[in-house]
Amino acid sequence: MSYLLDDLGVENSGVIGLATAIASAATVGGAITFASRRRSPEAMLPAVLAVCAAGFGVMSLAGNAPLLVAGAVINCVGTGMLLPALLTSAMSRLAFEDRGRGTGLWTAAFFGGEFVCPLVLLAGESAVGSLAGAVGVLGVVSLLVAAGLMGVRRRVGTPGARPVPDEVI
Repeated sequence: MSYLLDDLGVENSGVIGLATAIASAATVGGAITFASRRRSPEAMLPAVLAVCAAGFGVMSLAGNAPLLVAGAVINCVGTGMLLPALLTSAMSRLAFEDRGRGTGLWTAAFFGGEFVCPLVLLAGESAVGSLAGAVGVLGVVSLLVAAGLMGVRRRVGTPGARPVPDEVI
């Protein structure tokens, strides 16, 4: 986000920090929203990815800092819901005794993705001509994944989650 703000002419580090903090708070809000929902994570994934895509879209089209921050907030609400939904979905497919190792592998994949994402955006910037354009492409990809998940859910249904064994409760 700091690079997008810089592209819009925002150079004040305090403003950039505040904008980033606001977006980060929205991630927390998204996680809290996820926790309050009673639907299965798999059922939420298409809608949550669509929220992320909408945020990316607003960010890519933003012509000023307030609109960019609004797009980042939308996106971060989505990612705040997306991360626990993905983790919950992945762990529900594992046997209880494998969930610790599964969480470790999931976390490694998550942080690996955080490392790779800026590199992908830089490559996208080279391909489309601007960082905002690369963010827009990421939004389109997110929307396509959401649509694909919705199509898969309609065809095969949502797989059930494994319950926690009674002896643990």
